[in-house]
Amino acid sequence: KFWYFLFLLGSQLGDEAFSAFFFSFWFWNLDASVGRRLVLVWNIVMYIGQGLKDIIRWPRPSMPPVVQLEQKWSLEYGMPSTHAMIGLAVPTAAVMFTLAKYEYPQVVGVCIVSTWCILVCCSRMYLGMHSLADILAGLVLSALLLVWVLPLVHYGDSFLVCSPLAPVVTVTLSVLAVWFYPGSDRWTPARGDTTAALGCYLGVQLGQWLNFQLGILQHSASNPPYLIQSPNMQEGGLMLLRVFIGGLVAILTRAVVKPLTYQTACYILNTDKDTLSQQEHHISNKKKLAADLFYKFLTWMTVCFTVTFLSPLVFRLVGCDREGFYTELTF
Repeated sequence: KFWYFLFLLGSQLGDEAFSAFFFSFWFWNLDASVGRRLVLVWNIVMYIGQGLKDIIRWPRPSMPPVVQLEQKWSLEYGMPSTHAMIGLAVPTAAVMFTLAKYEYPQVVGVCIVSTWCILVCCSRMYLGMHSLADILAGLVLSALLLVWVLPLVHYGDSFLVCSPLAPVVTVTLSVLAVWFYPGSDRWTPARGDTTAALGCYLGVQLGQWLNFQLGILQHSASNPPYLIQSPNMQEGGLMLLRVFIGGLVAILTRAVVKPLTYQTACYILNTDKDTLSQQEHHISNKKKLAADLFYKFLTWMTVCFTVTFLSPLVFRLVGCDREGFYTELTF
C-alpha cells in the first residue's frame, strides 16, 4: 500500500490536475515572471514528447506480464515517456529560473529536482505504464531540449510580454502547432491533451501581455537577488484564499466555456452535439476530432487567461491580492 500510494503521488506530478494547481500557484502566490517561463518550458517539452510518441508508435508494456494501474493513459503510445520529460524539465527550469532571482542554497535545488524526477520516473515503471527504455529516452531527450529551451524561454520572455506583435506570433504558432501535429495510425488522447496544453500557454501569455499593455504590469523598484521569506499566518491564509477564489473562477469559467465552445464547433461543422457524443473516437472521424480539438484549445486558453488576468483583478477587488504581482515584469 505504501509504495502504491507513494508512486501514485509521484505519477500525479505529471498529470493535468497537479499541473493546473502547480502553475496557478506560481502566479497567485509565488512569482509570475517565473510562472510564465515554466508554462512555456512545459508547453514546448510536452508538445515535442507527445508528437514523438505518435511518430515512433512504440507501444506501452503489455498486460501481462505487467499490470497497468493507470488505464487512462493506456491508449497512448509509450516512447518517449512525457512524464519523465516533464518530471525533469519542470523542476529543473524552476530551479534555474529562481536561482537567478532568489538567494537560496543550490543544494536545495538539486534535492528538489532529484526527488521530483526520481519519484515520477519510478512511478511510471511501478504503475506499469512505461519500460525503462521509455524513461531513459524521455530523460535524455528532455536534458537535450533544456539546453536550448531554457535560454530561448528566458530571453524571449520580454518580447512575449511587451511586444505589440507578441499575440500575433503566439496565436499563429499555436494554431499551426495544433494543425500540423504529427498524425497517428489510430486515435489516442495525446493530440487532444497536447492541444489543451497549447491553449493553456496561450491563455497565460495573453493574460500577462494584456496586463502589460494596460500599464498594470511594471518593473520592480528593487533589483534581484531577493531573500526568500517564510509566510506568516496571515499571509498563509491569504495564499489559501487566493487558491480558493482563483480555483473557483477557473472552474466556473470552464463550466461556461466548455459547452459553449463545443456547441460552436458543432455549428461550424454543421453537426450536433448528440450525434458527435454517440460516435466513437477514430482518426477517420474528422468532425469529432475537429470539435474535440476546437473546444479543448479555446476552453483551456480561456481558463488560463483568467489565471493570469481575471483572477488577480478579483483578488485586488476582494482585498487578498499578492503584493508584487504587478511588478514581476522581468528579472
